[in-house]
Amino acid sequence: LYGYGFPPAKGGPMFFAENYVGLPKLLERLQVHAAETKRKLAGNKTLLPVDYFEPSKLLLECVQAEKSGMKSKVPPGVPMVDAVLGMKKKGGSKL
Repeated sequence: LYGYGFPPAKGGPMFFAENYVGLPKLLERLQVHAAETKRKLAGNKTLLPVDYFEPSKLLLECVQAEKSGMKSKVPPGVPMVDAVLGMKKKGGSKL
């Protein structure tokens, strides 16, 4: 976490994204950047394809869970990522 400029005691980049930016906003911006990158790559065949702006499946699931009202069921202090991963471990229903 030190390389990102986030001290471990502050929770790291995902803590910041969830609590200050919002996971839906992060997802939206990643999708914009992914589309822009694909557009640029399509116009220049000399560049190697990249997918580092593509949102992860976990981020998509977290945003979907947040939109479905799961955030109100998550105890205070528990990140949405942990709640979604916990639900998946328990074999919970698909979002």
